[in-house]
This record gives sequence, C-alpha cells and structure tokens, in this order.
Amino acid sequence: MAGRLRTVLGMGLAMAWQGMSWAAGSWGMVDETGTMRLPEKYEQIGEFRGDLAKPLRLPEFLPGVKGAKIRKWVKGEGSEVKAGEPLAQVELSEPTLPVEAPVSGMLVKIVVPAKGAAIPGSPIGAVRVLGHVDVFDKKQYDVMCPGYGPHPGSATVVRWLKEEGDAVVKGDKIAEIRPAEAMAVINSPGSGTLVKIEAPEGTEVQVGQGLAKMGIGRVPVKLGGEWFYVDERGNRVWSARYDEVGSMQGGMAPVRVGDKWGFVNEEGKVVGQLEYEGAGSVFGGLARVKIKDRWGYVAGQDGGLRMVIPPRFLHAHDFSEGLAAVEESDDAPVGDETESDSTEDESKKIEGPPAWGYIIPSGKLWLRLDFAEAGNFRDDRAAVKKEGEVASWFLVDSKPDKEGHAKFRTAGTYTGLVLLGEKRAAWKKDGKWGLMDFQEKVIEIQPGASRQDLLVAVGPFGDKRAPAKDESGKWGYLDPEGKWVIPAKFERAGIFRRGLAAVKVPGGKWGYLKPDGSWAMEPRFAQARTFTDGLAAVSERGEAAAGAELETGGHWE
Repeated sequence: MAGRLRTVLGMGLAMAWQGMSWAAGSWGMVDETGTMRLPEKYEQIGEFRGDLAKPLRLPEFLPGVKGAKIRKWVKGEGSEVKAGEPLAQVELSEPTLPVEAPVSGMLVKIVVPAKGAAIPGSPIGAVRVLGHVDVFDKKQYDVMCPGYGPHPGSATVVRWLKEEGDAVVKGDKIAEIRPAEAMAVINSPGSGTLVKIEAPEGTEVQVGQGLAKMGIGRVPVKLGGEWFYVDERGNRVWSARYDEVGSMQGGMAPVRVGDKWGFVNEEGKVVGQLEYEGAGSVFGGLARVKIKDRWGYVAGQDGGLRMVIPPRFLHAHDFSEGLAAVEESDDAPVGDETESDSTEDESKKIEGPPAWGYIIPSGKLWLRLDFAEAGNFRDDRAAVKKEGEVASWFLVDSKPDKEGHAKFRTAGTYTGLVLLGEKRAAWKKDGKWGLMDFQEKVIEIQPGASRQDLLVAVGPFGDKRAPAKDESGKWGYLDPEGKWVIPAKFERAGIFRRGLAAVKVPGGKWGYLKPDGSWAMEPRFAQARTFTDGLAAVSERGEAAAGAELETGGHWE
C-alpha cells in the first residue's frame, strides 16, 4: 500500500519539500536578483511562502475619494514592519463626507449654511425629536461636523440635502462637507519588510494603484537539529521549535512536536490542538489530517480549526481544482455527511478491495470509486489507473456522468500518464516518454527526432517551458509544441517559476536560467532549488552536488 501511495503522489508532479533527502550543510536563500536574503547558515531550509513583490495599494478611504498625494513615508525601504503599523501619510483629493441625522425627527435649524466653514466636532445644525418625549429625555440634538483623518482642519459645507422643517430619519444623509485638507494613514497589511517604495513623496496616486512592494512571508529552517520559522529577512518570528514542519499556506502550517501534529498560524500561535497522527499543508482552503489511521480534512475558522470532512479514508490527497483523490476504507462508505438518513445507500458501499475516487470540499463523493490509483487534477484532467487493468492509464475529466462515474478522455493503452500543464500530458510506452495534447495527438519532438517517444524523462511546464531529458542523458527545455527551445546540455534541470529555473552545468555548478536560455544568475551555487514566491534555497559552499535524478512521475519540487 505504501508503494502505491508514493506512486500516486508522484503523478501530480508536485510535492512538499519536507521529507526530501537534501544534503545537510549551509543553506541560505537568494531573491530573483541573486541577492542573498537569508544568511547561509542553516542545516536545511524549506519553501518560502509569502511574496517579496506583494503590492501595497492605495485603499478607498472615503466614498467618492479616488486619489491622494503621498505626503510622507514613515518607513523607509528595507524597514521591518508589523501588521497594522503606519507606513505612509497621504492627503486625500477633494473628499466629500456625508453628514448623518443623529436621531429621527425634524431638522429645525441649520447653523452653518452651504459654502460656510465648519470645524470638525462642532455643531452645524439641530434635529428635534417629534412626538411624546419624557420630561427628563433630551428633545433636541446637535448635528455635528464629522472628523476625518488624524489631524483634521476646517471644512466647507458643500450642500444641505434637507431643509429646515424637513422630517429626517436617524442615519439619513442630510448634508455633505468637504475638508480643506484630509490626511489619512496607510498601514502595513501584515508583518514583513517594506522592500521597495514605488510612489515617492509628493506623488499623486489613484485608488488601487501600487505604492510599494511588501515582503511578507515565512520560511521553515533547521538549525541545531530543530525546525523553526523565520521571515524573509532571516529574523526568527517566534520562539517555538518543532521536530518536523510544513509550508505556511492558507494562513497556517503543519508542525510536529513529538509524535503529534497540529497547525500554527503566521504569528506562531497554535491553531486548535496538537492531536493528529499526520497533517498536510492547506490547499483549496482544506488541510489533510490523520486520526486513528484514517484521513480527513480540516479548515481554519475564527482562529481555530473545524473538522470539515471526518476521518474515514485510508489515504487522501490534497485538494486540486476543487477535487481531492481519496482511497476509501471498506468500513466507512463515502457519502454526504449532511444528507445521511436511516436508509443506507447500498450504491455507495465498498465491494472488494479499497479503491480511489474523488470528493468535493463538502466530503460528498463526486467521481465514484472506480480506480486502482488516481492523481491530482490539472487543467480539468486527472491521470487514473483502472481497477483490474494491467499497467493501463487513462485521462478523465472532472465532470461525472449521470451515475457518478468518470468520463474517460483517452483510448490508448499507456504504461504511464502524467499531467504537465499547458493541456499537455506525458505518456509512456516501452520505457520511453513522449508528449501529447488532450485529444491524444502526439506532439512531435523537434528537431531531429528519429522516434516520437525519444524522451527519457520530462517534467511539468512553467513559463511554457518543460524540463526534459533526451537519450544523450542531458537536460534541456521543451515548449508546448515539442520544440527544444533550450538545448539539452545540462546535467540537471528544474522547473521554471517566475521566469527562473535552476540548472547544473556538466561537471560544474548550479545557476538560474531565463526562459530564453540566457543566464539570470551565472553558475556559482553548490546546490540550488526551485523558486517559491520570490526566494530560492541555495548553498555556495562545498563541492557541487547533483542531487537526485528527477524522473517523470517522480518527486518534482
């Protein structure tokens, strides 16, 4: 069973970094310019999850205000900031603020006429309560000029929408004012680094426009034999240490202390309890958890955890494109937990050995349990192996037929099928790999292919480039039409992400390529990993290490 699980997980061409047999040593992280962001001192390092280029945009502070002027940046580039901390002061462009009726009644007096000056916090009119009022109750209320910004100055009453003698309802808009100068403060959306200021002081900006780039994220590192989390500057973000960790996604990360797993949020607080036998990262809003040898799914909710799908699966994959592959146990039929009744649905009982199917986030079975193995969905397709078939793989789509069975989209018999993205699949026959589209049209490898299936291995597309190994044993990159856009000349090659891919020159070191094949970073690293969210783990020390030989259907970062 364990062997089957490893095979199936590989089909998705994605894996968490934890569990990889990385060489221990001195690891750091570089950004996309090649600048070392995290010092090269860690025994191991995981994926950075965040964004070094997260845009800080001008919000719509007040209704109708579409622009502002940057008056002052309180923080400078490279500053470490906390969530909610002021970053900049802005002056709003000609804002008009509503003035609301304080109570229901009659507007009996206008103190400041239209075009008149008003001071925030001072009365500009009065409303009297109509009908019977107790002798001790207040009968008349002032209409106050509202405040705005941290240092409000004078304002002008633009117009009165109600006249003296008009009936008003509490909360009604009865007038409008325009501040002479309205100041507001832009706060940090999260804890991180102010990486770059794009709108200098004095710049006129519009609502939604990017003002700066923020670095907000977390990366797990191992030092002294224990794991903990640091930010994109290498600063430790909380004191706790763990025996094993996962990537910070969807606001929380799986961690293990002793033999129990649980989750921590971006500030290091435990979400729920450390009570699971196993746990995965968040995908599609849900994370896998294991209780008493069965897998289910949880979601973060109001600072805690909610069990969304009770543990009942022998094995379970992460959600992808709204579906998750699960291997059902024979003692817990798949069904919609919210629609159970006293009548047992015989059609959902398991007959024979456990099988794989697909569920939706409610836990309801979407594609029936028809498969011996099942991969993740990508581009509305998944690779599956039929029950009872010998080495026969097919593509299915995500829409079931009327009986809940999958619709098969391939007719050929393949000993392997792997989804690569760009609506392409790698297929295997006679020990070699080739490319095809979703209509099973073979993609001819160009140029000079004596055979259609000359590839030894091929990986997933990124930036319309797929790493591929030809019969010479060298790696290069193919485009979706099968053309060698970067010749096969490298000892190793990784996936393109954000326009960069790690490659190793024969007998030399690792560097990073651009999609056109030119160097973004000349080879200088002994070890190098794929970029995630703007940072990549690297090591410049020691002899160059080739690392594991990547194979189609295997463990790609």
